[in-house]
Amino acid sequence: MKIAVEGCCHGELDKIYDAINHIRDKKGIEIDLLLCCGDFQAVRNEGDLECMAVPRKYRQIQTFYKYYSGEKKAPVLTIFIGGNHEASNYLQEIPYGGWVCPNIYYLGYAGIVNYGGIRIGGLSGIFKGRDYRRGHYEKTPYSDESIRSVYHIRNVEVFRLKQVKQPLDIMMSHDWPRGVYRHGNIHKLTQMKPFLKSEIETETLGSGPTAELLASLHPKYWFSAHLHVKFAALVKQMHLGEEKVTKFLSLDKCLPGRSFLQVLDVPTDSKKPYELTFDTEWLSILRLTDRFTSISPKEVRLPDPSQSSSFIPSLGDVAKVRTLLGENLKIPENFEQTAIPYNPNNLDRHPTQPVLKVNSQTTFLCSKLGITDPTRMLIEEEDGLSPLTMEDTGDEVRLSDNYADFDDTSESKNLDVSVTDDSDMSFLGNETYASFDSSVNNSMCVTPGNPEEISLDDIPSDGEGEQVVSGWEKETEDGVRAKEGKMLPRAVLLPPKLDINESSDPGETDPDTSGNELDPHSMFLKRKKLNVQGSSSRDASDEASLSGDTERSDCGPESDKEEPPVWKKKLKRRNLSIYSSNDGDDES
Repeated sequence: MKIAVEGCCHGELDKIYDAINHIRDKKGIEIDLLLCCGDFQAVRNEGDLECMAVPRKYRQIQTFYKYYSGEKKAPVLTIFIGGNHEASNYLQEIPYGGWVCPNIYYLGYAGIVNYGGIRIGGLSGIFKGRDYRRGHYEKTPYSDESIRSVYHIRNVEVFRLKQVKQPLDIMMSHDWPRGVYRHGNIHKLTQMKPFLKSEIETETLGSGPTAELLASLHPKYWFSAHLHVKFAALVKQMHLGEEKVTKFLSLDKCLPGRSFLQVLDVPTDSKKPYELTFDTEWLSILRLTDRFTSISPKEVRLPDPSQSSSFIPSLGDVAKVRTLLGENLKIPENFEQTAIPYNPNNLDRHPTQPVLKVNSQTTFLCSKLGITDPTRMLIEEEDGLSPLTMEDTGDEVRLSDNYADFDDTSESKNLDVSVTDDSDMSFLGNETYASFDSSVNNSMCVTPGNPEEISLDDIPSDGEGEQVVSGWEKETEDGVRAKEGKMLPRAVLLPPKLDINESSDPGETDPDTSGNELDPHSMFLKRKKLNVQGSSSRDASDEASLSGDTERSDCGPESDKEEPPVWKKKLKRRNLSIYSSNDGDDES
């Protein structure tokens, strides 16, 4: 099965699907499935933008609404998890997963599905200690706090995933499992993102709960995003006397000059049809743990490990689920619109946060399994108001202005896809087809309303710049090769003891920085009369957001201003302790 994996989507569906169409047309590779690792931004209209945790000037409608309205349809089945920049009100409608539009499926707070014999799991959101043990209490209108806490992972989802015992092929999380960087090329990682070095040295980079899941699930593949960098690792762990190997890959965001897409050929059972089906073990776990579903901001108490075995599904539990579903495990294509799509010809000049709504997909699954719909519980908490007729009382959300993922310039930046040399991906061996970066070219496909299109002209000919290398283990068999040729001892990935009072990983601020080394496929960006080589100048502004400098005029969009002196850059890096201060929630 040809699976395309994408990093942070940020609503750029037109560009991502154009890249996939290019792979098909120019490389002859037909993609069977697309996986997106968070920050998907299923924004249907202006009201949804009000529910997304970014400063107002970075709220852009992007292109998802075209797929929601039916103007376009995703050319390939797309499965995604949530990140930390989402239209949270919409995703709350389908906490156990569901279609956000035809052919695009959300895995829910946590979930497992099957497609063509491939078992795919995911955990949405990022870790934040103060919210980890709470219930899902957030509802619109979100406060300044709840608009962020709504996308923080909860202990109940992690507990449920720990009950999974059947083999898992693919696992997705937005932030990285803590410690996974020890199993890859740390030197190259810190070269690309120098400010991550202190977090690596103190073993604080990444998420503790996802590290626990990596040690528990042992999936064949683990895909992440969040840190806006391409990074591969080979994680070897012992389990019941047998060595388990997980191939970890993190990808960048969809921007010029970034490694945002990777195509893999994953072995599968040829007898299985390519259709999306429920996972009976996962649904059994949902039924067994339904008592822990909570909409309270108070701590959710879960069983200790000695008692958790009673929540591992038996064969009888799995058989019961099959009976409840009538032996039909295919996920019904029962998408229905629950909001009016964005109309560029009829703009909402004064949008407010929409009320939560009950989604018929969640109602269907909950009624079949006899489990609780947390969104319905939240809605019915409002005395005397029907779940579907609540009046909108949303308040304007005020956020700090230190978010640097989006470019609010109206100038067109033409994005083009090219094939890159992926020696760091050689651990995938023959399963690797190619990864795809972007470079600037003249646009040949422009869609109205989207000024940042992928151009598909002047693509390198087949095989140009492409290299598939085997034997990545040679580099990591004894450790990670340092710059001087010395070998660092390979660390064993052990789940850290979870401190619920700790800050999240540094991904809670956009971790891009300026000064990265240019790769052979560097992007050339021409704005007016200024040529900027390398990554977008947004990278420099991202570093400003890390240091808490919110007054820089070039924070976010690209700037034509002169590059700051080197001493100023060093001064910025010296103040990167922002990770452990403030709230740290203006993440990548």
